[in-house]
Amino acid sequence: MDNLRLIKDSFEMWYKEMTKNSSVSAVINYSDEQTLSIKAIHTARIELCVIGIKEGLSYVVPIASMQENYNHGHVSEQEKKDLLAMKFLSKLYSYKR
Repeated sequence: MDNLRLIKDSFEMWYKEMTKNSSVSAVINYSDEQTLSIKAIHTARIELCVIGIKEGLSYVVPIASMQENYNHGHVSEQEKKDLLAMKFLSKLYSYKR
């Protein structure tokens, strides 16, 4: 199973249980962009949102996002995606007291 799918499914199950709202869905977006003049530097980004319908209107609630730059010449896109997914999962479920 894809790491991002695992994060999406686990968060959606947790969110539905915590809010007692079964009509919401979690959406996770991943992007990898090369926008700098140095072609080897890419920006990987993960965003998690909850989408639902309330009183006939749709709403989107941003939950968390994370982005990092990396050198595509040293790390493959899949490696960066996996590393960023692990960091994102740690951030998402960390509890600070």
